Amino acid sequence: MTTGAQTGLLSRHKMKDLTSGSLVVLVVWISATLQLASPCDAFSIVSSHKFAVRGASSRVSPFCPRGTSRLRLSTVATSPPPTNDMQNIGDEGDDSSLPYDWKDQWYALTFADHLPKLSESAETVPAAVFGHPLVLWRGGAGDIGTIFCADDVCPHRAAALSEGRVRDGRLECLYHGWQYQGAADPASKKQNDDPDQDSNQKDGACVRIPQLAVGADIPKRSCLRMRETRVVEGIVWTWMGDGRSTREPPRSKEGLDDSTGQLKGWVVNDFQIDLPYDHSYLAENLIDPAHVPISHDRTPGGGKRENAQPYEMILDKDSVNNPQGFTGRFRNAGPDAQNATWFELQYEAPGIIRQSAKNGKFQFGAALHCMPLSLGKSRLLFRAYFTGLPWFARIMIESKPKWLRNLNSCKVLEQDVGLIATQEDHFARNKGRMLKDDFLLLASSDKFVGAYRQWLDRVGHGMPWFQGLASTSSTQGNNPLHHLNGKELAPGLDGAHHRASNEAVMETRYHRHVQKCPSTRNALKHVIRIKTTCLTLFVIALTLFSGLAPLAYANNSVTTSIVPVTRSMIILRKAVGCLLPSIPLLALGAGLTHKLEQRFYLSFRRKDQLRTEKGL
Repeated sequence: MTTGAQTGLLSRHKMKDLTSGSLVVLVVWISATLQLASPCDAFSIVSSHKFAVRGASSRVSPFCPRGTSRLRLSTVATSPPPTNDMQNIGDEGDDSSLPYDWKDQWYALTFADHLPKLSESAETVPAAVFGHPLVLWRGGAGDIGTIFCADDVCPHRAAALSEGRVRDGRLECLYHGWQYQGAADPASKKQNDDPDQDSNQKDGACVRIPQLAVGADIPKRSCLRMRETRVVEGIVWTWMGDGRSTREPPRSKEGLDDSTGQLKGWVVNDFQIDLPYDHSYLAENLIDPAHVPISHDRTPGGGKRENAQPYEMILDKDSVNNPQGFTGRFRNAGPDAQNATWFELQYEAPGIIRQSAKNGKFQFGAALHCMPLSLGKSRLLFRAYFTGLPWFARIMIESKPKWLRNLNSCKVLEQDVGLIATQEDHFARNKGRMLKDDFLLLASSDKFVGAYRQWLDRVGHGMPWFQGLASTSSTQGNNPLHHLNGKELAPGLDGAHHRASNEAVMETRYHRHVQKCPSTRNALKHVIRIKTTCLTLFVIALTLFSGLAPLAYANNSVTTSIVPVTRSMIILRKAVGCLLPSIPLLALGAGLTHKLEQRFYLSFRRKDQLRTEKGL
């Protein structure tokens, strides 16, 4: 969350002879038409053997995690997959533990534009990292102000501050009205570690208590636990360590603008969604190109199942012993995949998957942030960007409303939800079994999945919980599937029992995405407003027609005498004539907007799709 969205557009023998220029045009056309939802969309276009450019170079600029040397790209020719396609577990490096501390990391919490301006809203934004609750808000001076992050607990009586509001740039707890400043006045502020410092001169200090006795001092213990926060490339990052950060937040090699996340000459698409499974399963899903033609068959932004094929996957051996992640590359390895484009892949701790590719002038990049919210809940901050597009292609892509692209992206992610949830359920039912006991990994499709789970084996000791390939934190008393204990976990997709298809158990699209995304949420408001207007006008038009029609055509029933038609009668009949066609049009408008409104709430349900298909 890769092949296949483009097949059927051209015959196979024509596709193999495409020039680099025509490849870019096709990529652009498909991107605009199908509302690309994930980096696998670009992979399906750029790397497919059906779009391979004859003579194109297979060398792509590599990228690597912090602390690793620049890597050499392999130029090994594509060869048929070996007879024994099983991936050898544990052959990617030793199994010794690596130094790792989950707190000494920068975590991407949300996009900066998801926090409303002070003139637009007084709301706060809740977040979490490994179950540690946080609250975000805009404070200070100005409409945009400064983004602050603190532990989501009021020092008064432990109520959640994310249930509070922003008032005059301060965070206010709505239980008793205690107010907190994000940052102290620099002119009067002393060092935060000064024990004699006045509480109102500290970051996160309580500056107002409505119930405080006259002349009494605000208690020094009333300060918030503030978190170091940065906005880098339009993403809000927080440092979870106890002290100051030891390094800067991660950046893309393309160098996006810090405040907006945009880059001149590039098309950038951002998307955020919360998902009901552990972040490790999300990361595993996103480094798995093989599932896309099957799981997302004929879905805009997906592929076609007949294009499922093996891949040539190379894991850089000198990166597997790095606690900050690993690197590799992959490309199609089908029978006609000579000179297929390489895709560079990087997994960067604590949960960033980066991909890039280049073919002529066309360049593609992606940064997928898989964040651990809590047990069984993860957040995806999706960002894809590309350049080298003709001007008309940019217009086609950017003319698609963002909210419409977002809804399509929701569908793509939702197609995997039921499948991934069943993976978690399996290991929750079969306590004590490791992934290696029930995973059958293929070197031609699952190499990066195995590498990621083995990385967790080596660094998981430094996380609150983890599920590696051969070990899990449950052996240390912290079960990563604890949130499933005691639930009815029947196999299959039984809506009465299974959380993957039971909306009473799992959140809907509205909870996962819409209520957190300003563009989609505002689009829903407009849709509801249009629907309400159509319904109101429909009722008015129907009422007027019912009352005026008998008056306008009353004379038609008089047969015994000739009654002259007055001017007012003519006007009345014209009014009725205008009302008559408006009634079905308004009803149609209300019906269409209602159907569109449902797309903001109803999640994809695979059973509903399968009932419309044949099993032959």
